[in-house]
Amino acid sequence: MKSRKRALKIVGLSLIGLIGLIVVAVSGLFVATQGSYSVPATVADDPTLPSVTIDGVTFHAETFGDANNPTVVVVHGGPGGDYGYLLNLHELEDDYYVVFYDQRGAGLSPRVSADELTLQSSVEDLHRIVTHYGNGNPVRVIGHSWGAMLAAAYVGVHPESVAQVVLAEPGAMDNAGLARFNARQAESLRSAAYYRLLVPTIFESLRLDGPDSQAQVDYIYGKMSANFVNTAASGYRCADDAITAVAPNVSVPPSRFGTTAYQTLFGIENDLSAIAANAGNFQGDVLFIASECNSFIGVDFQREQMKQFPQAALAVIADAGHEMFSENPTASLTAVREFFSQ
Repeated sequence: MKSRKRALKIVGLSLIGLIGLIVVAVSGLFVATQGSYSVPATVADDPTLPSVTIDGVTFHAETFGDANNPTVVVVHGGPGGDYGYLLNLHELEDDYYVVFYDQRGAGLSPRVSADELTLQSSVEDLHRIVTHYGNGNPVRVIGHSWGAMLAAAYVGVHPESVAQVVLAEPGAMDNAGLARFNARQAESLRSAAYYRLLVPTIFESLRLDGPDSQAQVDYIYGKMSANFVNTAASGYRCADDAITAVAPNVSVPPSRFGTTAYQTLFGIENDLSAIAANAGNFQGDVLFIASECNSFIGVDFQREQMKQFPQAALAVIADAGHEMFSENPTASLTAVREFFSQ
Protein backbone atom coordinates (compact mmCIF):
# COMPACT_ATOMS: atom_id res chain seq x y z
CA MET A 1 0.00 0.00 0.00
CA LYS A 2 2.84 2.37 0.89
CA SER A 3 4.60 1.63 -2.40
CA ARG A 4 1.41 2.45 -4.28
CA LYS A 5 1.06 5.77 -2.47
CA ARG A 6 4.71 6.50 -3.12
CA ALA A 7 4.23 5.77 -6.85
CA LEU A 8 1.15 8.00 -7.02
CA LYS A 9 3.06 10.76 -5.26
CA ILE A 10 5.92 10.48 -7.77
CA VAL A 11 3.47 10.58 -10.68
CA GLY A 12 1.72 13.59 -9.19
CA LEU A 13 4.96 15.45 -8.64
CA SER A 14 6.05 14.62 -12.17
CA LEU A 15 2.80 15.98 -13.60
CA ILE A 16 3.14 19.13 -11.55
CA GLY A 17 6.70 19.51 -12.77
CA LEU A 18 5.62 18.97 -16.40
CA ILE A 19 2.79 21.49 -16.07
CA GLY A 20 5.26 23.92 -14.56
CA LEU A 21 7.65 23.48 -17.46
CA ILE A 22 4.80 24.03 -19.93
CA VAL A 23 3.72 27.20 -18.11
CA VAL A 24 7.31 28.48 -18.10
CA ALA A 25 7.73 27.65 -21.80
CA VAL A 26 4.45 29.31 -22.77
CA SER A 27 5.26 32.37 -20.70
CA GLY A 28 8.73 32.54 -22.23
CA LEU A 29 7.36 32.30 -25.76
CA PHE A 30 4.77 34.96 -25.03
CA VAL A 31 7.48 37.31 -23.82
CA ALA A 32 9.92 36.39 -26.58
CA THR A 33 7.39 37.08 -29.32
CA GLN A 34 6.48 40.55 -28.10
CA GLY A 35 6.33 43.00 -30.97
CA SER A 36 4.14 44.33 -33.72
CA TYR A 37 2.81 41.88 -36.28
CA SER A 38 0.34 42.63 -39.03
CA VAL A 39 -1.52 41.26 -42.02
CA PRO A 40 -2.54 43.69 -44.77
CA ALA A 41 -6.20 44.38 -45.44
CA THR A 42 -7.81 43.05 -48.60
CA VAL A 43 -9.62 45.23 -51.13
CA ALA A 44 -12.78 44.56 -49.10
CA ASP A 45 -11.41 46.77 -46.29
CA ASP A 46 -8.92 48.99 -48.14
CA PRO A 47 -10.52 50.99 -50.98
CA THR A 48 -7.15 52.51 -51.94
CA LEU A 49 -6.03 49.18 -53.42
CA PRO A 50 -6.55 48.72 -57.18
CA SER A 51 -9.37 46.29 -57.90
CA VAL A 52 -11.83 45.11 -60.52
CA THR A 53 -15.28 43.57 -60.12
CA ILE A 54 -16.46 41.21 -62.86
CA ASP A 55 -19.77 39.34 -62.71
CA GLY A 56 -20.05 40.30 -59.06
CA VAL A 57 -16.62 38.86 -58.16
CA THR A 58 -14.02 41.33 -56.89
CA PHE A 59 -10.28 40.87 -57.43
CA HIS A 60 -7.22 42.83 -56.39
CA ALA A 61 -5.80 43.66 -59.83
CA GLU A 62 -3.65 46.11 -61.75
CA THR A 63 -2.45 46.53 -65.31
CA PHE A 64 0.62 47.86 -67.11
CA GLY A 65 0.97 49.08 -70.68
CA ASP A 66 -1.35 50.13 -73.48
CA ALA A 67 -4.75 48.42 -73.52
CA ASN A 68 -4.60 48.45 -77.34
CA ASN A 69 -1.64 46.08 -77.33
CA PRO A 70 -2.00 42.27 -77.14
CA THR A 71 -3.01 41.19 -73.64
CA VAL A 72 -0.87 39.07 -71.32
CA VAL A 73 -2.54 37.68 -68.18
CA VAL A 74 -0.21 36.66 -65.32
CA VAL A 75 -1.44 33.90 -62.99
CA HIS A 76 0.28 33.62 -59.60
CA GLY A 77 1.10 30.55 -57.54
CA GLY A 78 0.02 29.21 -54.19
CA PRO A 79 -2.78 28.34 -54.12
CA GLY A 80 -3.37 31.31 -51.87
CA GLY A 81 -0.39 33.41 -52.97
CA ASP A 82 -0.38 36.82 -54.61
CA TYR A 83 1.05 38.38 -57.74
CA GLY A 84 3.63 40.65 -56.09
CA TYR A 85 6.58 38.29 -56.59
CA LEU A 86 5.86 38.15 -60.34
CA LEU A 87 5.87 41.89 -60.94
CA ASN A 88 9.15 41.82 -62.88
CA LEU A 89 6.91 40.60 -65.70
CA HIS A 90 5.47 44.12 -65.90
CA GLU A 91 8.47 44.90 -68.14
CA LEU A 92 6.58 43.20 -70.95
CA GLU A 93 4.46 46.38 -71.03
CA ASP A 94 6.61 47.79 -73.86
CA ASP A 95 4.82 45.44 -76.26
CA TYR A 96 1.87 44.04 -74.30
CA TYR A 97 -0.98 44.99 -72.02
CA VAL A 98 0.03 43.09 -68.86
CA VAL A 99 -2.65 42.10 -66.35
CA PHE A 100 -2.00 40.95 -62.79
CA TYR A 101 -4.70 39.74 -60.42
CA ASP A 102 -4.94 38.01 -57.07
CA GLN A 103 -7.15 34.94 -57.33
CA ARG A 104 -10.37 34.61 -55.39
CA GLY A 105 -9.68 34.23 -51.66
CA ALA A 106 -5.96 34.86 -52.18
CA GLY A 107 -3.50 37.71 -51.84
CA LEU A 108 -5.37 40.96 -51.34
CA SER A 109 -8.59 39.76 -52.95
CA PRO A 110 -11.52 39.41 -50.52
CA ARG A 111 -11.69 36.27 -48.37
CA VAL A 112 -14.49 33.86 -49.25
CA SER A 113 -15.85 30.58 -47.89
CA ALA A 114 -14.32 27.27 -48.92
CA ASP A 115 -17.37 26.25 -50.97
CA GLU A 116 -16.57 29.05 -53.45
CA LEU A 117 -13.10 27.68 -54.14
CA THR A 118 -12.64 24.82 -56.60
CA LEU A 119 -10.50 24.18 -59.65
CA GLN A 120 -13.57 24.89 -61.76
CA SER A 121 -14.32 28.21 -60.03
CA SER A 122 -10.65 29.19 -60.46
CA VAL A 123 -10.87 28.44 -64.18
CA GLU A 124 -14.10 30.45 -64.40
CA ASP A 125 -12.46 33.38 -62.61
CA LEU A 126 -9.50 33.29 -64.98
CA HIS A 127 -11.97 33.33 -67.88
CA ARG A 128 -13.57 36.43 -66.34
CA ILE A 129 -10.17 38.15 -66.31
CA VAL A 130 -9.36 37.02 -69.87
CA THR A 131 -12.66 38.17 -71.36
CA HIS A 132 -12.67 41.45 -69.40
CA TYR A 133 -9.17 42.52 -70.42
CA GLY A 134 -8.75 40.66 -73.69
CA ASN A 135 -10.59 43.12 -75.94
CA GLY A 136 -12.33 40.23 -77.67
CA ASN A 137 -9.05 38.67 -78.83
CA PRO A 138 -7.16 35.57 -77.70
CA VAL A 139 -4.69 36.47 -74.96
CA ARG A 140 -1.33 35.20 -73.86
CA VAL A 141 -1.16 33.62 -70.41
CA ILE A 142 1.83 33.22 -68.07
CA GLY A 143 1.27 30.92 -65.12
CA HIS A 144 3.77 30.14 -62.37
CA SER A 145 3.68 27.10 -60.03
CA TRP A 146 0.02 26.60 -59.00
CA GLY A 147 -0.75 29.40 -61.46
CA ALA A 148 0.77 27.28 -64.23
CA MET A 149 -1.46 24.39 -63.19
CA LEU A 150 -4.47 26.72 -63.34
CA ALA A 151 -3.34 28.08 -66.73
CA ALA A 152 -2.99 24.51 -68.04
CA ALA A 153 -6.50 23.70 -66.82
CA TYR A 154 -7.80 26.89 -68.44
CA VAL A 155 -6.40 26.30 -71.93
CA GLY A 156 -7.86 22.80 -71.87
CA VAL A 157 -11.35 24.22 -71.28
CA HIS A 158 -11.05 27.49 -73.27
CA PRO A 159 -8.47 26.78 -75.97
CA GLU A 160 -9.98 29.39 -78.28
CA SER A 161 -9.31 32.16 -75.74
CA VAL A 162 -5.52 31.75 -75.61
CA ALA A 163 -2.95 32.38 -78.34
CA GLN A 164 0.12 31.16 -76.40
CA VAL A 165 0.71 29.95 -72.86
CA VAL A 166 3.80 29.92 -70.63
CA LEU A 167 3.82 27.30 -67.85
CA ALA A 168 6.60 28.02 -65.36
CA GLU A 169 7.20 24.96 -63.18
CA PRO A 170 3.63 23.73 -62.65
CA GLY A 171 3.60 21.60 -59.53
CA ALA A 172 1.34 18.88 -60.96
CA MET A 173 -1.15 18.28 -63.73
CA ASP A 174 -2.69 15.05 -62.50
CA ASN A 175 -3.48 13.30 -59.22
CA ALA A 176 -0.18 11.42 -59.14
CA GLY A 177 1.68 14.73 -59.26
CA LEU A 178 -0.51 16.15 -56.50
CA ALA A 179 0.15 13.11 -54.30
CA ARG A 180 3.89 13.51 -54.92
CA PHE A 181 3.73 17.16 -53.85
CA ASN A 182 1.72 16.44 -50.72
CA ALA A 183 4.15 13.68 -49.77
CA ARG A 184 7.02 16.17 -49.97
CA GLN A 185 5.15 18.59 -47.73
CA ALA A 186 4.39 15.79 -45.26
CA GLU A 187 8.13 15.16 -45.00
CA SER A 188 8.69 18.73 -43.87
CA LEU A 189 6.20 18.25 -41.03
CA ARG A 190 8.47 15.63 -39.50
CA SER A 191 11.40 17.97 -39.03
CA ALA A 192 12.26 19.71 -35.75
CA ALA A 193 13.07 22.87 -37.70
CA TYR A 194 9.46 23.07 -38.86
CA TYR A 195 8.14 23.17 -35.30
CA ARG A 196 10.88 25.55 -34.14
CA LEU A 197 9.37 28.04 -36.58
CA LEU A 198 5.71 27.04 -36.23
CA VAL A 199 5.35 27.44 -32.46
CA PRO A 200 6.64 31.05 -32.18
CA THR A 201 4.72 31.92 -35.36
CA ILE A 202 1.49 30.83 -33.65
CA PHE A 203 2.32 33.04 -30.68
CA GLU A 204 3.09 35.95 -32.99
CA SER A 205 -0.31 35.51 -34.67
CA LEU A 206 -2.05 35.91 -31.30
CA ARG A 207 -0.92 39.53 -31.26
CA LEU A 208 -2.72 40.38 -34.50
CA ASP A 209 -5.74 42.64 -34.29
CA GLY A 210 -7.66 42.14 -37.54
CA PRO A 211 -8.13 43.29 -40.20
CA ASP A 212 -10.51 40.33 -40.64
CA SER A 213 -11.33 36.90 -39.23
CA GLN A 214 -8.80 35.14 -41.48
CA ALA A 215 -5.82 37.26 -40.44
CA GLN A 216 -4.31 34.85 -37.87
CA VAL A 217 -4.39 31.71 -40.03
CA ASP A 218 -3.19 33.68 -43.06
CA TYR A 219 -0.23 34.93 -41.02
CA ILE A 220 0.70 31.44 -39.85
CA TYR A 221 0.32 29.70 -43.21
CA GLY A 222 1.99 32.55 -45.06
CA LYS A 223 5.11 32.38 -42.93
CA MET A 224 5.29 28.57 -43.01
CA SER A 225 4.69 28.41 -46.77
CA ALA A 226 7.44 30.94 -47.45
CA ASN A 227 9.82 28.93 -45.29
CA PHE A 228 9.00 25.72 -47.17
CA VAL A 229 9.78 27.22 -50.59
CA ASN A 230 12.63 29.52 -49.59
CA THR A 231 15.09 26.92 -48.34
CA ALA A 232 17.49 24.91 -50.44
CA ALA A 233 16.52 21.80 -48.48
CA SER A 234 13.03 21.87 -50.00
CA GLY A 235 14.54 21.38 -53.46
CA TYR A 236 13.06 24.63 -54.75
CA ARG A 237 16.02 26.98 -54.31
CA CYS A 238 19.64 27.21 -55.32
CA ALA A 239 22.19 26.20 -52.71
CA ASP A 240 24.14 29.36 -53.58
CA ASP A 241 23.01 32.01 -51.09
CA ALA A 242 24.15 34.72 -53.51
CA ILE A 243 21.17 33.95 -55.76
CA THR A 244 18.41 36.10 -54.34
CA ALA A 245 15.33 37.93 -55.51
CA VAL A 246 15.67 41.00 -57.73
CA ALA A 247 13.05 43.57 -56.79
CA PRO A 248 10.90 44.96 -59.61
CA ASN A 249 11.21 48.65 -60.46
CA VAL A 250 7.54 49.25 -59.64
CA SER A 251 5.67 49.38 -56.37
CA VAL A 252 4.95 45.93 -54.93
CA PRO A 253 1.70 45.51 -52.97
CA PRO A 254 1.93 44.07 -49.45
CA SER A 255 1.92 40.29 -49.49
CA ARG A 256 -0.72 38.11 -47.88
CA PHE A 257 -1.39 34.39 -48.02
CA GLY A 258 -4.89 32.93 -48.44
CA THR A 259 -5.12 29.91 -46.15
CA THR A 260 -8.64 28.78 -47.08
CA ALA A 261 -7.73 28.89 -50.78
CA TYR A 262 -4.64 26.81 -50.15
CA GLN A 263 -6.34 24.20 -47.97
CA THR A 264 -9.31 23.87 -50.32
CA LEU A 265 -7.57 23.84 -53.69
CA PHE A 266 -4.50 21.76 -52.85
CA GLY A 267 -5.75 19.14 -50.39
CA ILE A 268 -5.06 15.46 -50.94
CA GLU A 269 -8.72 14.84 -51.81
CA ASN A 270 -8.67 17.17 -54.82
CA ASP A 271 -9.06 15.81 -58.34
CA LEU A 272 -6.62 17.29 -60.86
CA SER A 273 -7.15 14.63 -63.50
CA ALA A 274 -9.07 17.06 -65.74
CA ILE A 275 -5.93 19.14 -66.33
CA ALA A 276 -4.04 16.37 -68.11
CA ALA A 277 -7.20 14.93 -69.65
CA ASN A 278 -8.05 18.23 -71.40
CA ALA A 279 -4.52 19.42 -72.22
CA GLY A 280 -4.70 18.00 -75.75
CA ASN A 281 -7.59 20.35 -76.54
CA PHE A 282 -5.11 23.20 -76.78
CA GLN A 283 -3.38 23.12 -80.16
CA GLY A 284 -1.46 26.36 -79.68
CA ASP A 285 2.16 26.79 -78.64
CA VAL A 286 3.16 26.05 -75.04
CA LEU A 287 6.41 27.06 -73.38
CA PHE A 288 7.41 25.24 -70.22
CA ILE A 289 9.96 27.04 -68.07
CA ALA A 290 12.12 25.16 -65.58
CA SER A 291 14.82 26.49 -63.28
CA GLU A 292 18.31 25.06 -63.15
CA CYS A 293 18.32 24.72 -59.35
CA ASN A 294 14.91 23.14 -58.71
CA SER A 295 15.56 19.48 -57.94
CA PHE A 296 11.93 18.67 -57.10
CA ILE A 297 9.76 20.05 -59.92
CA GLY A 298 12.57 21.26 -62.17
CA VAL A 299 13.85 20.20 -65.58
CA ASP A 300 13.27 16.43 -65.48
CA PHE A 301 9.79 16.77 -64.00
CA GLN A 302 8.75 19.42 -66.52
CA ARG A 303 10.05 17.34 -69.45
CA GLU A 304 7.53 14.69 -68.46
CA GLN A 305 4.69 17.15 -67.96
CA MET A 306 5.16 18.85 -71.32
CA LYS A 307 4.26 15.58 -73.04
CA GLN A 308 0.63 16.36 -72.18
CA PHE A 309 0.53 19.05 -74.90
CA PRO A 310 0.73 18.57 -78.68
CA GLN A 311 3.15 21.49 -79.15
CA ALA A 312 5.42 22.25 -76.20
CA ALA A 313 8.97 23.55 -75.82
CA LEU A 314 11.17 23.88 -72.74
CA ALA A 315 13.35 26.79 -71.59
CA VAL A 316 15.75 26.26 -68.68
CA ILE A 317 16.67 29.31 -66.60
CA ALA A 318 20.20 29.22 -65.21
CA ASP A 319 21.15 30.58 -61.78
CA ALA A 320 17.59 30.42 -60.49
CA GLY A 321 15.28 28.30 -58.41
CA HIS A 322 11.52 28.03 -58.44
CA GLU A 323 10.98 31.80 -58.34
CA MET A 324 12.90 32.36 -61.56
CA PHE A 325 11.04 35.55 -62.48
CA SER A 326 12.53 37.26 -59.44
CA GLU A 327 15.84 35.37 -59.10
CA ASN A 328 16.85 35.70 -62.76
CA PRO A 329 14.36 38.08 -64.35
CA THR A 330 16.60 38.95 -67.29
CA ALA A 331 16.87 35.37 -68.58
CA SER A 332 13.24 34.62 -67.74
CA LEU A 333 11.90 37.68 -69.55
CA THR A 334 14.12 36.92 -72.55
CA ALA A 335 12.69 33.41 -72.78
CA VAL A 336 9.12 34.75 -72.61
CA ARG A 337 9.73 37.50 -75.17
CA GLU A 338 11.36 35.12 -77.62
CA PHE A 339 8.48 32.68 -77.26
CA PHE A 340 5.81 35.35 -77.73
CA SER A 341 7.58 36.67 -80.84
CA GLN A 342 7.29 33.32 -82.64
